[in-house]
Amino acid sequence: MSNLQRLCLDTNVYIIGIQEVDSPENQILKAIGYFDKKDNKIKVEIILSHEIIDQIRRVGKYLWNKDQAGFAISLIWSRLDFYYVNVDNQWRELLAKIVAEGIIPTEDIEMYLTAKLGLCDCFVSSNQGLIKAIADFECLTPLEFIAKYL
Repeated sequence: MSNLQRLCLDTNVYIIGIQEVDSPENQILKAIGYFDKKDNKIKVEIILSHEIIDQIRRVGKYLWNKDQAGFAISLIWSRLDFYYVNVDNQWRELLAKIVAEGIIPTEDIEMYLTAKLGLCDCFVSSNQGLIKAIADFECLTPLEFIAKYL
């Protein structure tokens, strides 16, 4: 495999991947060992932040229930090798700069910061177009990721 070391998955990859068994998102989750560590085909650190966990919790609670959303999050903590990005001064400074410049929508800023400050090699999202415009890392849709890395 290539030099892929850190991977950032947008919330939609987790949500769709958990719900739709035959989806590209599900294939990605399987390949990183989300459902079962023995299925792990891609040895990467998954980049996480409070924003990703919070979005999975909120959307999961809305779509399923709080227990199932909590279970989905527990699989991240227990099955994935991850790199956690904390909110710090650098995060706050970049956040203020991006908000002032208005270069990406507010709802995408913290996802972008997670990927950028987590030293992301590849960001995977169905909605990666806006982040791709300013990213200094690879941005792929789930199908593009599968074609390139699986």
